[in-house]
Amino acid sequence: MRAKKQSVVLWVIAILFAVLAAGIFLATRSNSQFVANYQIGDQGPAGGIIFYIDDESKFENFDYLESAPSSCEGKEKFWALTAEDLAAAVKVVSGWEADSIGLGQESTNAMLDVSENFYDSKTASGFADALECGGKSDWFVPSKSELDLMYQNLASQEIGEFSDGYYWSSSYYLAGRAWNRPFSDGVSFDGNKDGNFAVRPIRAF
Repeated sequence: MRAKKQSVVLWVIAILFAVLAAGIFLATRSNSQFVANYQIGDQGPAGGIIFYIDDESKFENFDYLESAPSSCEGKEKFWALTAEDLAAAVKVVSGWEADSIGLGQESTNAMLDVSENFYDSKTASGFADALECGGKSDWFVPSKSELDLMYQNLASQEIGEFSDGYYWSSSYYLAGRAWNRPFSDGVSFDGNKDGNFAVRPIRAF
C-alpha cells in the first residue's frame, strides 16, 4: 500500500512540474512577442519616428513602420544609374498593389535584384540597404503608399525635419520612371529614374 501511495505522490509531483514548466514556456513566449504601444509621431526603437500602426492586424510580419531620423536621410540619390537599369522593369506585383503599404521592403529587394549597380551608395536602394542607423540595419526604401503616409502623418504635421524637396519611393512606374513626391504638398509624381532626389529609409517591426 505504501508503495502505491508513493507512486501516486510521484505522479502528482510530475504533473505539477509539467504544468509549471508549461507556464514558464508560455510566459517566455508571450514576453518575446510583446510589442510596445507606440503612437503616430512617437520615437521608434531606432530613434526614428512611427508613422504607421497596423491596428487592424493586416500584416503578419510587422505592427509598425518607422521613418529614419533626419540624420540618416540620404541626399541626392538616383533611382537607377545606367541605361540598362533605367529601362529595367522592377515589379513585385502588377498593378496598383505594387504601390501598397507593406511592399517597400519587397520593392527595394526587387531593385537590388536587377543588378549590382543598385547596391551603389549613389542609389536610393543601395543607400537604404547599407544604412546602419539607431543600432538597426533593416532599412529599406518606402513604397509609394508608405511614402505618402510619411508625408501625411509626419511631414504635413511638421514632424521629422523633412525638406520640401522630392523623395524617392521604391515603386516602379514604367521603364525609365518611378514614383516620387515633393514634401512641399500632397501630390505624387512619376519621375525619371535618373532624378537626383532624397531618400528617407524606413523599417518595419
